[in-house]
Amino acid sequence: MANALPHFPPFKIREDELSAGTRWKKWFQKFENLITAFDITDENRKKTLFVHYGGDEIFDLVDTFPAAKTSTYAALKTELESYFTPKVNTTFESFKLRKMKQLSSENVDQFHVRLRAQAALCSFADADREILAQMIEGVTSSKLRKKALRDRITLSQFLSEARNEELTEAQTREIEKTDQACAITRSNKANTNKRSEKQNTPITSKAKQDSGRMCRNCGRIYPHPQSKPCQAKGKTCMACKKPNHFAKVCRSKPKAANVRQVEENESSDEDVFSIKSNKKVPTATIQLDDHPVSCIVDTGASVNILTKETFTKLKKKPVLRPRSTAIFGYNSDQRLTVLGCFTTTVKHRQKNTTAKFFVVDGNSSSNNLLSGDTSEKLGLIKYLNQVNVPTDLYSGFGKIKDLKIKLHIDDQVPPKAQAHRHIPYHTRKDVEREIKRLEEADIIESVEGPTPWVSPIVIVPKKTGGVRLCVDMREANKAIKRERHPMPTIDDMIHDLNGAKFFSRIDLQQAFHQLELDQDSRFITTFSTHIGLRRFKRLMFGVNAAPEMFQQALGSILHDIEGVTHYIDDIIVHGKTKSEHDASLKKTLDRLQEKGAKLNKEKCIFGVQQLSFLGHTFGRNSISPEPQKVKAIANIAPPTSVSELRSFLGMTQFVSRYIEGYATITEPLRTLTRKSETWKWEKKQGNAFAELKRKLTNVGVMAYFDPRKATEIMVDASPHGLGAMLIQEGRVVSYASRSLTGVESRYSQTEREM
Repeated sequence: MANALPHFPPFKIREDELSAGTRWKKWFQKFENLITAFDITDENRKKTLFVHYGGDEIFDLVDTFPAAKTSTYAALKTELESYFTPKVNTTFESFKLRKMKQLSSENVDQFHVRLRAQAALCSFADADREILAQMIEGVTSSKLRKKALRDRITLSQFLSEARNEELTEAQTREIEKTDQACAITRSNKANTNKRSEKQNTPITSKAKQDSGRMCRNCGRIYPHPQSKPCQAKGKTCMACKKPNHFAKVCRSKPKAANVRQVEENESSDEDVFSIKSNKKVPTATIQLDDHPVSCIVDTGASVNILTKETFTKLKKKPVLRPRSTAIFGYNSDQRLTVLGCFTTTVKHRQKNTTAKFFVVDGNSSSNNLLSGDTSEKLGLIKYLNQVNVPTDLYSGFGKIKDLKIKLHIDDQVPPKAQAHRHIPYHTRKDVEREIKRLEEADIIESVEGPTPWVSPIVIVPKKTGGVRLCVDMREANKAIKRERHPMPTIDDMIHDLNGAKFFSRIDLQQAFHQLELDQDSRFITTFSTHIGLRRFKRLMFGVNAAPEMFQQALGSILHDIEGVTHYIDDIIVHGKTKSEHDASLKKTLDRLQEKGAKLNKEKCIFGVQQLSFLGHTFGRNSISPEPQKVKAIANIAPPTSVSELRSFLGMTQFVSRYIEGYATITEPLRTLTRKSETWKWEKKQGNAFAELKRKLTNVGVMAYFDPRKATEIMVDASPHGLGAMLIQEGRVVSYASRSLTGVESRYSQTEREM
């Protein structure tokens, strides 16, 4: 029978290392189909054929495995699957799922298929629930989203509603197609005539007041009607950057400047202003469904414009929907041809949003326009306070001077050189590039000769591409003695920031790597890669003592500067006045520059009056939970297991200081976490879950504690918990509560309140 077996292609590992995992899965499925078709059931024979058909590369690879892992067909299969299949980071895959939006080129069913494939990598306990939640957030139809939020529906019901809506939309477009041009003309005829009359007076590029006929701020007819005030109010001039006027009437500019602005008025018309000159305008390259498009960034524009030429070049052309909106050139009653509009996902770097684009007839891609609202959502527009930061603080890689970190090693713990973990072939090039980068930055070095400690590495993909090398220090940490340096608590931070009205946050670039390791402390950081052993020359993530050591080291640098506090690598500069804050900020930046530290420009914030930090938002006179934390908790679905419930309670405990009666509200939920209780989600748990989220989403702001003010403490007791409220001058400073033990809950009400 062996002679009757057909030819079967061997598996070539090096053919394409990046796709080795995917190709292996497909090849192995074909092999199992072969042995099933020929009714081969003997385990030894299956193993022999497996190695034979695998080819020379598989044979050589299997020869390197321990004998115990190749003794049976099942064991060999498991070992090879582990070798070729890259480790899946479920947290990262879940993050990717949360970012997924419906593309303009796909229908809801196609969006569902993409979500289903991604959810398979996330190990969700209830995949349908997670997919439904993301579909509600990610669909382009706001009508469908509103219906799903209003009515509690299942995933199948949601898909059915979506299909019906898409079918209705398609039928409506077909019916309206022949009448579209006439409909647009009829809907705008009156507005076009009115506009022609209003704009009959020519407008020059000079900023001269036309004897009461022209507004000196916006260039339109003056006085303005009460229903339509000056359009320039609150806008910034593109010529002189000063507020409350447009560049076309700017009195500071020597000549006509580039102005491109789209404005909405009471009618359905849209004005597009375009005054040409040689002055350079700000542009940005955005991604429309992964297709790069260059646009002019206009802070005054209210709609997004795409030319026909650009639209035809899109890889996935979205369906254009008819619209009666008319777009006019500046100072003209000549209406531009609007071909239609579409809604799509827009991306710039790591930010994305959903935006509507109007497609107009035109052959120049330089006339694509990005509105102010969309630009702000994509992070292209920011309102910054001017701070003179030395440029060298942002360049290069930092190493703090005159400071070396010594790890204290316990000699009683025997060294352990762990076995090398195979690195998947498709990631090896990325790993080699990262190793080279770290060597060039003087962060790691090659290891020669024998070494008592060797740790394996874990490869983690970065959001921006490439990989991050994480050393598994669990065994080595058993020998590293921790320095019990006190870490600041949130109460310490609140006390330090009390009375501050101006804030800055300074973030150090790869902070731990800026501290050099003592020569005698480097050997324990040795790790293995497929190109040899390396070890760290700088402090690294994964070392159990790293946070405390870094906290102490940075404290020794900044301890004598007033108005500065820090938590590990985040430095907070604060002051009661702008001048006080600026003085502390300058001293801090000068000290960091002197010590050779480097900053992360993207994460630094300067001179704001409200700052989010450690899950809390600190303002001039109050603190509150960070809005993103509140939103995350508010969007959590009811838990389906004890572990999910514990995670939810852990998140809410973090903000319990803002919730009155927290212990009493959560009592039905905490009951389910006891080992003696059987999981049963009932109405009382549902009510407690909803009440807790309601309390959190409606929470007010808290005052800072001031030791100079009169303080009141109000206390109360319930059958399930104790509560307290700290008040100063009628404002709540903090809530506190704790649950009662079984014995305490049997006390009388009088005893509980004593």
